Amino acid sequence: MIEGYKIVQIPRISDERGNLSFAELGQLLTFVVKRVYWLYDIKEIRGAHAHKELQQFIFCTHGSVEFTLDDGQQRESVILDSPDKGLCITKPLWRELVSFQNDPQVIVLASDVYDEQDYIRSYKEFQKWMSIS
Repeated sequence: MIEGYKIVQIPRISDERGNLSFAELGQLLTFVVKRVYWLYDIKEIRGAHAHKELQQFIFCTHGSVEFTLDDGQQRESVILDSPDKGLCITKPLWRELVSFQNDPQVIVLASDVYDEQDYIRSYKEFQKWMSIS
């Protein structure tokens, strides 16, 4: 198993009115959220990059999405298929969203604002960066 991510069970409160889930700082969230973005109407592979410093907490509120995560040596697949399951990425990992079912809607909570300098957009560059980090 590669390091740098974990699958977490997001709390769910259910009653006759429906379900409510949440993530709180100091519990599920280990970083202050500085950016929130969402993906929907996904038609083809997304991601295909890594971050040097950024941490993310990702969940799928509808449908399912498969992530391929890669540390430069090994690859693993993670499927988010329930709004009470989250993916927390805490270290540099190459990530791709590769498979989509039932019109997925994905929300990402990020530890920092958008910074192009934090992105590694070439897999070869990612492997090189990981070997010297």
